[in-house]
Amino acid sequence: MSGKLERMTFQERLDQFVGTIRTEIVGGMRKAGTYLPSESALSKQFQLSNKSVRKGLEQLVAEGLIVKIDRVGSMVTEASHQMITLHFGYNTTLTEDFLLNELLAEFQRLHPYIYVRLIPLQNFEHVQTAREMISGGLLDVISFNSAQFQDMVESGIVPLLEPLKEDEGLYPIAAEAFQYEEQLYARPISFSPVVLCYNKEHFAEAGVPEPDSYWTWDDLIAAAARISEVRGKHSIYFVPASENRYPVFLLQGGMETVMDENGRSRISDKLAESLRFYSELVNNHEIFPKYFAGRDDDETIQLFAQERVSIIMTTYFNMNAFKHSPLSYDICPIPGIRRGDPQKSLLITIGAAVIHNSREKEAARTFVDFLASEDAQRIIREKTVSIPARGPSAQLPSDTELNRPSRNLMYRELLPSFKYHKELGLTIRSLNSFSKSLKAYWSGMIDEAMLQERLEHLLTGKTDVPVRSDSGAHIIN
Repeated sequence: MSGKLERMTFQERLDQFVGTIRTEIVGGMRKAGTYLPSESALSKQFQLSNKSVRKGLEQLVAEGLIVKIDRVGSMVTEASHQMITLHFGYNTTLTEDFLLNELLAEFQRLHPYIYVRLIPLQNFEHVQTAREMISGGLLDVISFNSAQFQDMVESGIVPLLEPLKEDEGLYPIAAEAFQYEEQLYARPISFSPVVLCYNKEHFAEAGVPEPDSYWTWDDLIAAAARISEVRGKHSIYFVPASENRYPVFLLQGGMETVMDENGRSRISDKLAESLRFYSELVNNHEIFPKYFAGRDDDETIQLFAQERVSIIMTTYFNMNAFKHSPLSYDICPIPGIRRGDPQKSLLITIGAAVIHNSREKEAARTFVDFLASEDAQRIIREKTVSIPARGPSAQLPSDTELNRPSRNLMYRELLPSFKYHKELGLTIRSLNSFSKSLKAYWSGMIDEAMLQERLEHLLTGKTDVPVRSDSGAHIIN
């Protein structure tokens, strides 16, 4: 714990102190009538000054969890065990994406008798885990992203969520992520397009101009080749088969099928070109490492932060890893396949929903509304690189000295060009299946024709998968 605390800012250590004591009291580990350790002991444990410890204790007093008794100490109150407890299923990345712990501290200050208990959900089994926990009555509130909500729609579990009223202060495109049959099922909290993020110093070192919205992927590859030549390192990376990365190329290619001369449905020439281009990029090992990370972006971010690569495809959420670093970086729109193509990129929105069968539905609704409120959205704007879902909050000036990209507000001009996974015309299950096909293609297990044929089957709604053997092609279920 000591090493972790040393890496925290003062405010993070103070929040950690208050949050830990609060959890111990509300969770019953500290009984009513018992006393907290002395201020000096708490100061040593949480690496805070005595003055800071007193400030944290004052917050707990204001929340009604403790009472300070002169010359005796801080006693846990009876009222602390009469609080409403909400169980919040969440993805652990939210602590970085928009400082969830700080939002919880502010919510606790505003609503001292509602305690939010965090229940981590396994990221890549998020929907399945959520279904099980909701059905078991174990959650009151849940967070998910736009793709996970689409998966919930396709899995038929949206009725487990409570419908919500519209909020006109939120970006319409953010709210759109959680609408189903003209009903809103989650409050958007933050959103991000997939963008290109690059190291400004590496471009300058190689004598290459920085990318702009006019660039094609050919332009980027030429720049990446020059940077790799000068620096003697690979220059571009992202997780190739990530469902939040490769669909960008599908969007740019256009998810269309055409009829050939034999009356057979096949993907369009531009979509085939897009797939081919993507594969050529990933397999260009002069600029792209022959290394496929797992399904998340942690390793991509580490490679970029360590300046081992110069260009990544990423989101505003991930750029929070650089907000306190001296890294010289910036962002630009995703390049196009052909010059003059309209801008297109994938949009990812994170929201929170009330569970329909929650026994604390009113408190749950209060918490979800808070996450999209001006108070919470201001914290996101001031203290993170993430984009608040509330329009006026997203446009507030920020005086904090975060290392933001100079093109931070670029997204405002590109909102009409952002698309959700659902606009690909494929189910989340189909996207997962095609991700596996991409890996098989890059591994040499299937050829380009088979890769295209698998996508054709998915686009035409067939559930069987074509497999090629030595005797030709056949179909398996």
